[in-house]
Amino acid sequence: MKNWRIYLKAAAMLILAAILLVSVLYIALPEFLFSTFLTVTAYLRPVEQLAPTTFRYVPRNTPYDKWLTASKSAIPVYEGMLIENVNSIALPPWGGMGEGVGGLYLRFADYQITDGRLLQIPVGGETAPLRHLYEMVVYALDGPGYTQLQQEGKPTQRVDWNQGGIFSIPLNVSYQHFNSSGEPLRLLAITSFPFVINGWNNTDFIYDNPFVFDERYDGEPDYFSKTSQAKRKLAKTNLVENALGHLLTSHDFRGEGAKTMGFDMAGNEMLSLHIASSPPRSTKRAHRHTSDAFILVLAGEGYSVTWPESDYEKRIRVDWQAGTLFVPPTYRYHQHFNAGAQISRHLAINVPYLVRRLGLRLEDQLEKDLPALQMEWQEELQSQAARK
Repeated sequence: MKNWRIYLKAAAMLILAAILLVSVLYIALPEFLFSTFLTVTAYLRPVEQLAPTTFRYVPRNTPYDKWLTASKSAIPVYEGMLIENVNSIALPPWGGMGEGVGGLYLRFADYQITDGRLLQIPVGGETAPLRHLYEMVVYALDGPGYTQLQQEGKPTQRVDWNQGGIFSIPLNVSYQHFNSSGEPLRLLAITSFPFVINGWNNTDFIYDNPFVFDERYDGEPDYFSKTSQAKRKLAKTNLVENALGHLLTSHDFRGEGAKTMGFDMAGNEMLSLHIASSPPRSTKRAHRHTSDAFILVLAGEGYSVTWPESDYEKRIRVDWQAGTLFVPPTYRYHQHFNAGAQISRHLAINVPYLVRRLGLRLEDQLEKDLPALQMEWQEELQSQAARK
């Protein structure tokens, strides 16, 4: 009888252990299998986990990647996600870009749609003539200077610009930039070259193609002077004379007191751009999107934070001032904080309409700040007050 009870207790304990094991496996096994799947997949092909059940394949060995690897011996390349000040960073000589011209080719994050060029033209200098089948938006960090356009069979056209000017090179039109100031002059250009090379994988086709896009540009005398307001927050123009002084429109959707203005330039179908501002000591709402975005700070001082969903501990903080250029990694939340006593203003060049047409535009916005972000923001304000 005593042995029977011992056996009964042992059987009950075994059944209980089995139930506990099944429960643990039911809860933990899916997560374990998913984690194992990510590990094995990452071994075969790099992945980035964006959320507990969401990941993206990291681009690798694309036509753009191969071009960049082959070009590093010939051009100065800067890779990262931040330049603290585009006005002061050292620019080495860039052979082939023009006599005495220095610069950096900008490969930020793992972007496969957009890239950048930061150029410095010497006093009285000019860039080498170029034409190409990718779009380009140019911001003048200094001035004055001018750009000459040469469409096949049309007279040469000149556009003068000064510090803070924004313009776009018409697709496949030959152009040159000239420095007419008494000091070295810098330009920042953002282009869609990675997207185009990934599509065609042939540089001869991109740089030596005679096709004329006369529906975009046909040498019209008023090309750089005509302007119109297409929508409340979108202007149709081919030249913004002063990005710092341009009138913006209320955009409270992104944050109280926020303002913005977008620009439709040169018939571009890939690149988009807008200027945005925030009042002193204010925040914008956290948001994310699947399109590349280069952000150049034009005025103000503060910081931005970027992080993957559900993993704020992996956040990256970028402190910025006028001249800071940075990018948020693909589909990571990012939030901007104007910590200064003046209105902040930045220029964003991205590709939302392109990825939207491809059916790949994902975006969302957090209507409430994360508690950790709010706490850090309050600490930032208190620290500033203590320094006064």
